[in-house]
Amino acid sequence: MQIQPIRPSDVPVLSQLAAQTFTETFGHLYPPEDLGAFITQSYDLDRLIAQVTDKAQFWRMIWRDDDAIAYVQCRPMALPHADARPEHEGEIHRLYIHSAHQGKGLGKRLMNEALNWLEGTYGPAPQWLGVWSGNMKAQTLYAAYGFVRVGAYKFPVGRTLDEEFILRRQP
Repeated sequence: MQIQPIRPSDVPVLSQLAAQTFTETFGHLYPPEDLGAFITQSYDLDRLIAQVTDKAQFWRMIWRDDDAIAYVQCRPMALPHADARPEHEGEIHRLYIHSAHQGKGLGKRLMNEALNWLEGTYGPAPQWLGVWSGNMKAQTLYAAYGFVRVGAYKFPVGRTLDEEFILRRQP
């Protein structure tokens, strides 16, 4: 399994993987129209190409042979928190692993890549991420890296508003 930067030519594969992993993880929580609207908006090819080619963002994907099985995205801090300094801090925005490949250490590999990029880009600044309040598996992973809950906000998926926790780590 190889971790590689995501190129614009990988975006169709990324879009499919992102929609699949989001649906595997959270699809049961939403009415079909909310889930569909979120996926259409969030994983639109043009939107993803703009994000992947944005030099302020970091994208990596894990490939197993010719199959994309996991990815991570980091960006400048955009979570709604009073202590945030978006121009000086970054966040792990997305980290997803295909369900058939969970439990194999891929989350740790992607976390290490993401944290190295955040530290290399922002120095010894706080590192942030948002996580669904009910995703205990992810929260356990993030806690192992020193992330602690410092806030919460409502995350829209269509018309549904989820409670997301805001986590911060001091490197």
